[in-house]
Amino acid sequence: MAQTQSSIWPEGRSFGLFLSHDIDQIHDRELCHVLATANHIRRILVQGESGRVALALRRLGRILFAPKPVEQDFQTILEIEARHGFRSTFFVLHDPYWSRNGPRYRLTCPELRRIADLIRKAGGEIGLHGGVSCFNRADLYRESRAALRAALGVEVEGIRNHLLQFSGPETWLAQEAAGFVYDATFGYSDRLGPRDGRTHPFFPVDPATGRTLKLVALPLTVMDVTLFRYLRMDGSAALEAAWTAIEPIIAAGGVVALLWHNNYFNDPEYRDWQATYEHLLERLSVRNPWCATGAEIAAWWRRRADVLDSKETEPS
Repeated sequence: MAQTQSSIWPEGRSFGLFLSHDIDQIHDRELCHVLATANHIRRILVQGESGRVALALRRLGRILFAPKPVEQDFQTILEIEARHGFRSTFFVLHDPYWSRNGPRYRLTCPELRRIADLIRKAGGEIGLHGGVSCFNRADLYRESRAALRAALGVEVEGIRNHLLQFSGPETWLAQEAAGFVYDATFGYSDRLGPRDGRTHPFFPVDPATGRTLKLVALPLTVMDVTLFRYLRMDGSAALEAAWTAIEPIIAAGGVVALLWHNNYFNDPEYRDWQATYEHLLERLSVRNPWCATGAEIAAWWRRRADVLDSKETEPS
């Protein structure tokens, strides 16, 4: 891939773009979804939670009597991204089925296999959404990688921990030991912008030994839940807040990393969530980024580091 002198990204692009989606649930008609929607309506009425009762009731009726096809949200996401020639990474959650923070689907369900096939056909990537019970356990991370390999036929290279669970170097050390190439966890749930001001991919360092890890960290820039749940923004405010977080990264020539959950697409109550994603991609597309999967970005960053290291060791 060609690279200009002024750019650190392939094809002379001025910044990188990493689009990603965490798959926590795939079925519309599912007991947890019914209960969560009913509880959402209760909180709107009793606790003043943001939302619209009429639209939530409409969703509840849809769930019960005319659920969305399982593939619909994924088709929508892939179509939105394809308009701009973009591709993305989808992180599949693996944890005990129906545990409190676990997935609402089994890896072996045929619907998930169809979804994985759609993603791969579009040039996307399947990663691991590391379960709460696996947190910082290299042995359990390996089990999750093996489970995805057996169920979906993929060799997983990247991980993002569920609920953005992160505890410092021990998280990265466990992920590296489990064979992951990159981690996409490094970010905040309750605020926008990159954690610790990290605008570029980077290789974490083990402070106990001073060793630079082989794992590449891809810092998170903007997550949908941050905008609409934690900060309680509406569509126009969310779009501008997200863009305010994104612009410094573009200016620095870093990597813009977006996280949007699949289950908030094609739902009238969450139309702002989908519209904001679409508008962000439109704005980003005009800037001509190098958009790639997490594995491709990590591979590029590693090759770039190898080139820089070889130049440093050349005799003067």
